[in-house]
Amino acid sequence: MAETPEIIPLSTDNISDFHIHCDYSIDATGTIEEYCQAALKRRLAEICFTSHFDANPRCDGEANFVRVNGKNLPTTVENVGPYVEHVLKAAEEFYPYGLSVKLGLEVGWYAGCEEQVVKLKESYPFDYLLVGIHELDNECFCARSTYEKCFSRFGRERAVENYVQQVIAAAHTGLFDTIAHLDYIKKYGQKFYGDGVSDDFRRLAPTIFEVLTSSGTSMEVNTAARRLGFESYYPAIDVVNMARRAGVSVHFLGSDAHRPEHVGYEFEEVIPLVPDAVTHCED
Repeated sequence: MAETPEIIPLSTDNISDFHIHCDYSIDATGTIEEYCQAALKRRLAEICFTSHFDANPRCDGEANFVRVNGKNLPTTVENVGPYVEHVLKAAEEFYPYGLSVKLGLEVGWYAGCEEQVVKLKESYPFDYLLVGIHELDNECFCARSTYEKCFSRFGRERAVENYVQQVIAAAHTGLFDTIAHLDYIKKYGQKFYGDGVSDDFRRLAPTIFEVLTSSGTSMEVNTAARRLGFESYYPAIDVVNMARRAGVSVHFLGSDAHRPEHVGYEFEEVIPLVPDAVTHCED
């Protein structure tokens, strides 16, 4: 795994980071205020908190919590309330310092989550909703402790097909602004199956692009893959270029930060791929 460098200010102004997890996510550390301070140090103009909302009742349930005041509470619409209030308070606090703070959520996709997502949108003033595919047949594939158990149930091609089908289903709903880390299955899939995972994904990617364009769902470029030792991002640069040629909206840049020092990670290198990341934040 690549080491995370110290927080060095960016040389480019007005960049936004629209994928940040604070300690309301059970797999993240650092308070909302600490992430905001890190963003100011990095010289970002805008950040969006996207705390995890995983609530699939058919999975093992280990991820189905939000952390509130140091306690893990079941992931429910009601239990998101303190997180929402905290982000909105931070937005007021840090605005005078030149940092725009937006309210978002990363919803863990599962078939049947649509009703709950509608309730979330009706209950809180979210600026942005990401959707992440984290499971194959209700088994988590993106955690170090579970990926082998998950992938052992599938051949390589079937695993990728399952993943792609879920991306398409999520985009079809039209409920989400953006698909998170589009080729995320490579996180541990490449380690388990080999490089063929990415080849299979590229082969099927055009079917995803068709639905993203028809539903108006955007795609992010996520630099977290670099922290894990990948040469490229989520998705890989060639997939980003394929998506652009297909007419997919690629507006958002995200660090997928889980620690304050991750904010804005390697944005200097990737900003040419997402030029809208310096303009979409305008009021």
